[in-house]
Amino acid sequence: MTYAILKFTTAVALLLGFLIFPMATAMGARMSRREQIQQRKSMMKDMSRQELKDFIDETNLRKRKQKGFIRKRETSLSQILFPGVAPAEYQMGSTIHVMVDLVDSRKTHLPFEYYRLPVCQGNASRQHRMRKNLGQKLMGHNVAQSSPYAFSFGESTSCTVLCEVKLKGAEIHHLKKLIKRQYAINLTLDGIPVYMYDSNGNAFRGSPVGSKLQNDLTGEVEFFYHNHFRFTIQYSSGESGNTADHRIVGFRVKPVSIVHNTVDSCGSTKVINHKDTLLELKMPEGQIELNVKYSYEVEWENSDLLWADRWDVYLRGRPDESLAHHMSIINSFMVVIFLASVLSVILIKALRKDIAIYNDLTGDPSEEEEETGWKLVHGDVFRPPSTSPMALSVMVGTGAQLAVAISCTLLLGLTNLLNPMKKGQALSNIVLLYVFTGTISGYVSARLFKFCGGKNWKLNTIYTTTAFPGVLMAIFFCLNIFLIFYGSAKSVSIWTLISVFLLWSCVATPLVCVGSFLGYRREQISVPTRTNQIARVIPKQQLTLGSPLTSFIIGGMPFSTVCIEVYFIMGAIWMHQYYYLMGYLFAGCVLLATTCALLSTVLCYMRLCAEDHRWWWKAFFDSATAGFWLFLYSVWYLVTKLNLVGFLPVSVYLAYMAMVSLAFALYCGAVGFMTSFMFTRIIYNAVKIDRGSKEIPLLKNHVDDALRK
Repeated sequence: MTYAILKFTTAVALLLGFLIFPMATAMGARMSRREQIQQRKSMMKDMSRQELKDFIDETNLRKRKQKGFIRKRETSLSQILFPGVAPAEYQMGSTIHVMVDLVDSRKTHLPFEYYRLPVCQGNASRQHRMRKNLGQKLMGHNVAQSSPYAFSFGESTSCTVLCEVKLKGAEIHHLKKLIKRQYAINLTLDGIPVYMYDSNGNAFRGSPVGSKLQNDLTGEVEFFYHNHFRFTIQYSSGESGNTADHRIVGFRVKPVSIVHNTVDSCGSTKVINHKDTLLELKMPEGQIELNVKYSYEVEWENSDLLWADRWDVYLRGRPDESLAHHMSIINSFMVVIFLASVLSVILIKALRKDIAIYNDLTGDPSEEEEETGWKLVHGDVFRPPSTSPMALSVMVGTGAQLAVAISCTLLLGLTNLLNPMKKGQALSNIVLLYVFTGTISGYVSARLFKFCGGKNWKLNTIYTTTAFPGVLMAIFFCLNIFLIFYGSAKSVSIWTLISVFLLWSCVATPLVCVGSFLGYRREQISVPTRTNQIARVIPKQQLTLGSPLTSFIIGGMPFSTVCIEVYFIMGAIWMHQYYYLMGYLFAGCVLLATTCALLSTVLCYMRLCAEDHRWWWKAFFDSATAGFWLFLYSVWYLVTKLNLVGFLPVSVYLAYMAMVSLAFALYCGAVGFMTSFMFTRIIYNAVKIDRGSKEIPLLKNHVDDALRK
């Protein structure tokens, strides 16, 4: 007895310990959290405006060093942005070269090569081509060239004249046009882009070609050309354990406009922007050319900044986006919970009750005669669509292929196998994975086309291979022709187009044919009911279900689950920002697919209850219209955020977003259709259609329908 009491007391004590200890720990953590917040508030009250700004920037940077949706903590942004990249070590006095990238603008997105400007030509012996991936070539980054600037590590250089160039009237007019459209020169040193500070103290990449100012006296707009660069290079010493090894941790520039006509204009002192010495883009009176001398100066600074933290400056000053990402995931999750709850009610209450009554042999005959809804269309629910079954099978197969390719790309980004900051690598992976997953599209398309009773399997295979890539290549080829005539570096060379064509013809096409062969060799998809020879008459439908406008409105719900992530991706693509949170993007894609699946299933059930057995195309378009919403969102983004100048930049933007929206629509539509097809097979498989007691009421209903007709 005593042993039992002791055992019971010990168990109760242990139970109370397990309950009280976590509560106490949580309360302690909550109290410590409150104390931290109070200390932070009191500390912020004593800060100046600049100190408060620096404190907020540091807090935001610490949050950014938590990678993805899983919040895996990293030691630096370099591990997130450039996984696996090793630092380069330099010795004092060693020569380093500055690479020049494209000259681009946020207002046009039509970059061109640096040496098309009237600038000093680089040393021909140092011009070389760097190896570019397929994505970079498709984006126009074909050649990486050495700039005219060459530095000796650790040796500061005073103002040095590089060369003299004579500008003609047409070149001056062209430079004014570039300044109006805010073109900037992009230089790269040791893999990091050059940056400069704006008036708010925030860093942005590139150096503007010139400045546009308004004369207070005359009110005219004057253009000034930046012909002098003051470079500041920061380096750290001894990080590798050897004090003789140094690493570059910063590359900053200060553009200056100056007329080098005076003797001491390029002396030992720093060159600054002064209103009396600015170089105006204006032809001197009595002359036909404008003489411009290019110059530069270099200053080296030993910094305590670590090599792993050298990318912090490019993200400093931007608002914290973690809350927006969290709200995006929560919004998507709540939509999924709502749709899952609706579907659960349908499955548990409505379907379970209907199936139980329908399969009950002892049910009341009067109830069986009054049965209506989805049970009455069992003989037509699997009737293939009369409108373009081949087109439906091709679209579903292509959407399945896109879903696999995008999912694999995001998984590579989550596992650090994909570098999210390396130019073109994400696009290269998507293209290559799409090519190598051609078997999936061929298999899915063949299986669905065979179920629809299609006989011309060769034509179906050809359409599956050429439809979606053909549309994209046609749009891309037309844009490329205009870009070539415009002279933009965004144009793609003929060799890149040939390589893409060879990838499609030699790799993608055979894989699609293999998938189609395997799909046609398989037996036809089995369904639980037999299709009647004569199609059942569809009663008059409600406006909410029968109108095509319903599918368009419903498509906004799947898009709403990822609209916030789309905003950040658009900023990374069109606003020269960084996007590296692959975890959030992967979670958003999963929730998007789940939303499309649940939404299409619910609407398919509602249409079947209304005795509408033509659900095939409607199930596809219920989710596919999300692509149209994406295109509408891109138009809004163009008007409110980008403010592009010129007809060609707007055309290029709309063409690219149309291609992305088409792929987005196929992805969503394929997921919605396949889920609806699976749902239909499941619910009709649970009904004992061939039971003898059920044939009489079903036959009576068919007779009644015929008489009413």
